[in-house]
Amino acid sequence: RHKNNEVWVEKNDGTSLFAADASFTARAGLSDSAGVSYESYNFPGRYIRHYNYLLYVQALSTTTDRADATFYTQ
Repeated sequence: RHKNNEVWVEKNDGTSLFAADASFTARAGLSDSAGVSYESYNFPGRYIRHYNYLLYVQALSTTTDRADATFYTQ
């Protein structure tokens, strides 16, 4: 789930807020359509992004931001 713009692994507490915070929509990769980007359900326009070895949910504005928010499945 996300909270305070950070991605956390937490036990589901059964609330609707938790469900919304833990829901993401897979989109075509923002920097490469062969990848995938994950958009926040309850904060549209914000994506999971890796930065400095951590995951954040942020609005993206630069090429680097979009690359950091593009992941590849195996």
